[in-house]
Amino acid sequence: MKKLLMLGAPFSSMEIVQKAKGRGWYTIVTDNRPLVVSPVKQAADDYWNISTAETELLEEKCREEGIDAIFTGVSEFNLDRVLMMTRDLDLPCYIDEEAWKFARNKYLFKEKCLEKGVPVVQSYPIPDSNDESSWSQIKYPVVVKPVDGTGNAGLSICNNREELLDGLRKAREFSPNQKIIIERYVIGDETWNYYFVAEGQIRYVYSGRVFRQPGYPTFLYSFGTTAAGGVDEYLSKVNPQCLELLSDVGCKEGTAWIQCIKDEEGNYYALEMALRMSADTTGDTLEKCLGFNTVDWMLDTALGVRHSADMLPQQVERPYTGAHCVYFLFANHSGRVELMRGFDRLDPNLYHVEPIVRVGDHVSQYRLMTKITFFARNAEDMCQSLQYLNETIEIVDTDAESLVIRFTDYDEVRRGHRGLMRE
Repeated sequence: MKKLLMLGAPFSSMEIVQKAKGRGWYTIVTDNRPLVVSPVKQAADDYWNISTAETELLEEKCREEGIDAIFTGVSEFNLDRVLMMTRDLDLPCYIDEEAWKFARNKYLFKEKCLEKGVPVVQSYPIPDSNDESSWSQIKYPVVVKPVDGTGNAGLSICNNREELLDGLRKAREFSPNQKIIIERYVIGDETWNYYFVAEGQIRYVYSGRVFRQPGYPTFLYSFGTTAAGGVDEYLSKVNPQCLELLSDVGCKEGTAWIQCIKDEEGNYYALEMALRMSADTTGDTLEKCLGFNTVDWMLDTALGVRHSADMLPQQVERPYTGAHCVYFLFANHSGRVELMRGFDRLDPNLYHVEPIVRVGDHVSQYRLMTKITFFARNAEDMCQSLQYLNETIEIVDTDAESLVIRFTDYDEVRRGHRGLMRE
């Protein structure tokens, strides 16, 4: 029996554990969270109460238990540990180590984009407090973020010098190596463009896009789908350079995605790359609309099962027969969670719920609280599901006020999917 060690319990971790158990693997989950607050630990065959930061202790336990594969979800910190531990234990790894540094460091990724002709947003050097000319070069608004940050941690949108100083301070707090990047702030449609890799061959397969609730910061992606428009334009303008970039950085097996933004003038810019599942995806729902399971693909790679190039999934063609959808519930203000109601009314066969917070937790403004994924046949189906979720579930603070930023821009969802899906 193969043994899989899961580092932490990130997004989609329940599905990963269940998928591995369905293969007959023995599953172990480790982190420093108590069993009572970790449904993923409860679902696994075994669990360890060892922090994922204690790699030496974990490696010793892996040798004792005869672990065959190590896996995690979307945590960059834990992905670092997967690379380190599989290398030390001489185990297969589903991440290409050579390419990892470009996924982990936005500055290195941007330098490689410039080398390969992939368009990127204009960046500015960190201004010198003693050199006024360095400040005069910056044209506001700008985005400030740590080069090694993920999930918008440490990101700020700055409109003046005072905000930029505060943004630099905030970014450094979230950066282990204290390296910051300042870029021109671009508004537009963002897409996540997914590639699968086998035997060094890289194939574009599909794109996903996001929607935001009007009136909130643009980095809050409330709703996302796998039915993105503008794919033909992306494939002609950007994809050839992206394929060359992914090959050049060393992608040989597994999966990768590149996040892009298209501004109001129709210009594409690459923002970052990753060698993992994105936070919005689950394998089973994707399989309904794309015909293949991303979790299965990555579990194979984690165990050392190498896919051949003829096993690569085909590019998804329009009109789309359905879409994987994700609804992120962010906090609209700071507070303590007093009540989470209505979630037990959701059909688990239709809605996959991953709670991030629990009753009693304190949440800061814009913190992600819950992720819900579901399948939709078309845009009207998406809107009906979103409306149902908005009417059914609630997260309330100690003042009996709703904490949820609800996505209600249904007309934009209909517009964004017009002509893309089979009605």
